[in-house]
Amino acid sequence: MKLYEGMFIIDNTIANADWDAAVKQVSDILENRGAEVIKSEKWEERKFAYKLKGHKRGTYLLTYFKAPPDSVTPIKRDLQLSDNVLRTLIVKIDKIKEPVTKEAQSPEKEPTAPVAPK
Repeated sequence: MKLYEGMFIIDNTIANADWDAAVKQVSDILENRGAEVIKSEKWEERKFAYKLKGHKRGTYLLTYFKAPPDSVTPIKRDLQLSDNVLRTLIVKIDKIKEPVTKEAQSPEKEPTAPVAPK
């Protein structure tokens, strides 16, 4: 089995009403196709630049899972047929990335070289 990262945009009305049910629906689709969910994270709600399936906003769900390579296409199809999932992106990864902290994002000051005498 290979390791995958899936980013799913969930219908905002469903996400606000019952987030756990929305996550369970995505997990069930994955597990029905032989995938093993490792980790799921809720990301923030965002406004779209354009409508997706008639919606202006959505909540992002990041999921890491292991699955047989031949099951990814059926998983994508099942998720696209779901009314609650507005958009799907699944990519194969080598390892799960650690979240980036704010300290790591801030650029470090480079040491300045002494000015040469004239």
